[in-house]
Amino acid sequence: MKRLGQILHISKQNEVVIRGDEKKFSGSMRELPRINSLVLDKSIKPIGKVSGIFGPVDQPYFTLKPDKRIIATGLEKLVNERVYVQ
Repeated sequence: MKRLGQILHISKQNEVVIRGDEKKFSGSMRELPRINSLVLDKSIKPIGKVSGIFGPVDQPYFTLKPDKRIIATGLEKLVNERVYVQ
């Protein structure tokens, strides 16, 4: 399990924007997680899957398609939380 980054924003369409950790991705595309990689919260519960990657390679941003169970319980409580990728 690797640290992915911190949740910055949740759109009205329930897309989650995550800022990747600077130290984790040192400019190599190989270190980036793949699309559809499982994303976990700090208690190791799955919250969704990586749906996109954008921005500079050394500090990328990710979009997350949240799991339906997470949408029902409320995404807002995840803002500013660190998330991890499996």
